[in-house]
Amino acid sequence: MANRGRPSRVLVIIGLLGLILLVLGLWLMNPFCLGGGAIAICLVALSMRSVEDRQGFALWSRSTDRNNNRQRNDTKESSAPSPTYPVHPRQSADETECLVEEILANGRAPLLLRPQIIGNLDADQLERAIADLDSTMCLVPSGPVLLHFNADHLEEDERLWKADGQAAPSTAQMTGQFITVNSVFLDRYAVTNAIYQKFVDNGGYEQLALWDEEALPALMDFVDLTGQPGPRFWKNGRYPNNEAKRPVVGVSWFEARAFARWMGKRLPTDAEWTKAGAWPVESSPGCLTQRRYPWGNSFDTARANVWGSEPQQIVDVDTFEEGISVGGISQLVGNVWEWMANPFGDPNDMTLRLPAPMKSLRGGAYDTYFENQATCHFQSGDSPLARRHNIGFRLAISSCDLAPEATGLHDSASVSLSCEYPYENMIDDDASMAMSAEVI
Repeated sequence: MANRGRPSRVLVIIGLLGLILLVLGLWLMNPFCLGGGAIAICLVALSMRSVEDRQGFALWSRSTDRNNNRQRNDTKESSAPSPTYPVHPRQSADETECLVEEILANGRAPLLLRPQIIGNLDADQLERAIADLDSTMCLVPSGPVLLHFNADHLEEDERLWKADGQAAPSTAQMTGQFITVNSVFLDRYAVTNAIYQKFVDNGGYEQLALWDEEALPALMDFVDLTGQPGPRFWKNGRYPNNEAKRPVVGVSWFEARAFARWMGKRLPTDAEWTKAGAWPVESSPGCLTQRRYPWGNSFDTARANVWGSEPQQIVDVDTFEEGISVGGISQLVGNVWEWMANPFGDPNDMTLRLPAPMKSLRGGAYDTYFENQATCHFQSGDSPLARRHNIGFRLAISSCDLAPEATGLHDSASVSLSCEYPYENMIDDDASMAMSAEVI
């Protein structure tokens, strides 16, 4: 027992001989002595490792046997039956409060303002959640909007805008599609690096429930310059210094969707985004007056960050305040293109054939050269896997998805609480609801 764990005499002798051969080999520069000494020492090392492994396994086996025996003895000594406790799937009050505080700290108030969740909030939490919604999102009322998908039709209508100068032409003169938009809340600003950082830090790229199934094979490619999960142009999972308030770029359509689910929101539709910027006014049934730009009908490089504007780079989301929309939404035109929920093109055009699926983009960017592309009505598109330097996004949430006491809205002619969407398979709220269920 005293010699357990010590090397045998044979191993000691072999080790000494190997050491002597190594020294002689180095002294005489003899490769045969060097090789023989190295082999002998390696054999001793492997033999010692094997002994240690066997002893470790024996110790583990004895420890396991002792634990099993102790458990059996405890079971025999316990004559009274163990008390049973009811299983509560719901979280405790303290756990719920901590989760609510965490959600509020991450700016995910819409998750808490859903009808299924809002009853779990106390007065202070409800007040803060509503204040967060009001400060970060703007209401776009329900109503019709003229939407352009066809570039030729848009070019014809551009002539009307230019001919009328400051006055917005009536849609009775224009082409396009009339679409009725339900009331929706739209982000005041594009999603920033700082906000997206919270998604990355909270393991958003590892939460598979947030991601579209078709995106899962590409998930390993959604990494930054250093191979860490995150936007394409970040490093070490962090955004560049001094760019906290700039819109996050280098994110695909799928990444934008996953982030939207985590936030309890979604991507806006083409019609919702256009209505927020063009802000149509129905002067008579079927006759709308809507703007070419969020600020009016005349192009002005001082109101949007496009080609010809001074910065010539992406800027903070709260700049170019002169270009704010009627509803109070910033940078709908310029700075970065924005992902839409829609596929690219007219969903009713059966003649459109694309070589690969594409998603809609709106708004233009800081490097958009052509004036007619930086309007409320021009549609571009790209692959949903594209992670470009000039594409970002902002989020939306339907009024009907929020509790009435959170929005103060009631079903009326100007505010529709219906959740019937104009296009099929465009809105996916299942994951957001699953995230909300954490609080129930």
